[in-house]
Amino acid sequence: MRLQSGARIAVVAPAGLFAAERLQRGMDVVRSWGYELIEGQELFAKARYTAGSVAQRSADLNWALTAPDIDAVWFARGGFGTAHLLPLVPWQQLDGRPVIGFSDATALLNGLRQRGLPAIHGPVLQTLSNDAFGAPGAVLVDDASRRALQDLLGAGKLPDLPGELLCGPARPVRGPLVGGNLTVLASLAGTPWALRAQGAILLLEEVGEAPYRVDRLVTQLQQSGALAGVLGVALGDFLDPRTDAADMRAVLRELLAPLGVPVVVGLPVGHGAGNVAWRVGATAVLDQTGVHGEQALGA
Repeated sequence: MRLQSGARIAVVAPAGLFAAERLQRGMDVVRSWGYELIEGQELFAKARYTAGSVAQRSADLNWALTAPDIDAVWFARGGFGTAHLLPLVPWQQLDGRPVIGFSDATALLNGLRQRGLPAIHGPVLQTLSNDAFGAPGAVLVDDASRRALQDLLGAGKLPDLPGELLCGPARPVRGPLVGGNLTVLASLAGTPWALRAQGAILLLEEVGEAPYRVDRLVTQLQQSGALAGVLGVALGDFLDPRTDAADMRAVLRELLAPLGVPVVVGLPVGHGAGNVAWRVGATAVLDQTGVHGEQALGA
């Protein structure tokens, strides 16, 4: 699933509105890696809080997923709206080109994983700018995250995601790595694209949700059956400016300890500056030190 130099990558916005200049600067970073970026025809459309109507966003996404001259698909931004498009995706026509994104892109990435198709949970384009341009508080990923993403795309190098044991047995587990944004995964419960983590390592991240909301979301996943048979849980960032990090970890420990599986915390994945890309569905090992990709499967 490596992208050769000169690969043509479609840029689409299936979800929220993006900052145009931040997007262009992020695209410049990817161009410097030797890739050609092709903008979707409806990329700059707007409709309330989404980057265009359902018809506009669906047309761009489906073009990106099926056009014969496109090698990969990259989300401009997260936000909300990808779930609108899932019933309209021509699933039977997809040829295995990778899709890159996170946050709201989790909805599509999970659907791709269900069908054994490539997906990369990694920074959206507007977070890749390597300078401080942007509105105050705008999140840009750090150099380590950019390097890891470039290595994953160009060399198939699967990352090490360091963390520490939060609860559960101190034993390694091995299985496919799945998951993404907690809110998005909870919102898929009861749909054809619902998460099923049986036999897998589940990686979760979240931003801006108070502990009681995180409790609600994890409880929804548990009660929907999404966590039945999960081998282990890996937790990325759970950023909330109103909440002490230790308090958030305590809530997560109480929620996840009853699963009886190893749970590691502190992985550099999520909505902060550290957002290391990982391949959805790739076999990984979770142990007391984090999650480690099996390099032989990254080719």
